[in-house]
Amino acid sequence: MELVNDELKSLLNKSIYYGIILEAIARGKRRFNEIRDYVMTRLNKYVAPGEVERALSNLMRMSIINRVTHGEYEIVDPIVRMRFSQF
Repeated sequence: MELVNDELKSLLNKSIYYGIILEAIARGKRRFNEIRDYVMTRLNKYVAPGEVERALSNLMRMSIINRVTHGEYEIVDPIVRMRFSQF
């Protein structure tokens, strides 16, 4: 986990949404609306759909998550998934 934390540190500093989105997906929130609701609950504020979509797109571009079906996402690496499910 230490190595995973080191690898993800710079990524998580780039956007407040990345870690929360990865946590949501690791905890079974796989659909866009579930992920967005989770982000808003954790931040205790309204988050525009475009903000979450942009963060999801960036995470996909970095090959950290995949879109499994239309509107459902998964974390590619099982170690990263395990790390974020432990929050």
